[in-house]
Amino acid sequence: MIRSLLIATLFATAVMAAGAEAAELNYYGIDNVISRNLLVDTTVTMILDGPVDHIDYNLDFSIMNLTATTSSGTSRCGFENLPSGSRISCDFYSLLDEEMTLKLEFWTKDGVKISGDGYEFRSSFPVTMPIKRVFSTVKLPPKGLLSADIANESYFPPTGKVLTDGKRIIVSWEKKGLKANDVLSFSVLFEVVGDGGVMWDLSVMAMMSIVVIVMVGIAVYMRRGTVKVEKEVKVLPLLNKDEKRIVDIVVKHGGDARQRDIVKESDFSKAKVSRLVKNLKERGVVDTEAISGRENKVILKIKGVE
Repeated sequence: MIRSLLIATLFATAVMAAGAEAAELNYYGIDNVISRNLLVDTTVTMILDGPVDHIDYNLDFSIMNLTATTSSGTSRCGFENLPSGSRISCDFYSLLDEEMTLKLEFWTKDGVKISGDGYEFRSSFPVTMPIKRVFSTVKLPPKGLLSADIANESYFPPTGKVLTDGKRIIVSWEKKGLKANDVLSFSVLFEVVGDGGVMWDLSVMAMMSIVVIVMVGIAVYMRRGTVKVEKEVKVLPLLNKDEKRIVDIVVKHGGDARQRDIVKESDFSKAKVSRLVKNLKERGVVDTEAISGRENKVILKIKGVE
């Protein structure tokens, strides 16, 4: 039988529609990708144990650019921004009497706030029906680093796992067997290395200050040449074993080392060293300088590596 269901999540309140048949979510996935300008691209995936004909999805923040897809039949989804937040409404047609998947994707600028010298991503939602499995991820912006020395002090719940795709840090959580009235909350404290972007909520005065600083920096550069700026960051928890080996060798050489010396001391192939150095350079950990037509010097750009 097709049912009517009222669901809410992420900063929302969930209520079953009056008279709706009891339902269960087989899977609830929440994937958040934080962009350079700190907008959050959120994808919510719900797998229900059977089809529904209508869903109202109430959020207490404003969203943009909604897209929706379903695993069977056809759907028509839209949203409206209200004083209290946003409401997503979906109607479904020609559904089969089987497990149903709904995927919603939207953008929001309400997920990240300033916290001390860095930023905090936070999401929370109540559980109003049984859920077999919840999987939530938060992907930090490029050059984003966890704030605390000990990784799990930067996120909640501390049972999360830290991963990387080579360019971004990802924190993930998995929970099983949730019951109605449980509450799920996720948060991540992070910093951005060399953060030169302007947050959406900065005042005009702050933006003007940034412009002035950049102009002064250019003037100093033109008069005195390149000024080496060492950034105080903590990167050790973010490096894999091979990357850590490269950085250790550079540190051993006083902050810069010939790439051929790194190959020799690491016992890695030339191709592997080149790949590792490229990854570290893209993340702002090292830089390279050509010292001959066929050789580079690898230079450590940041402090805080032991």
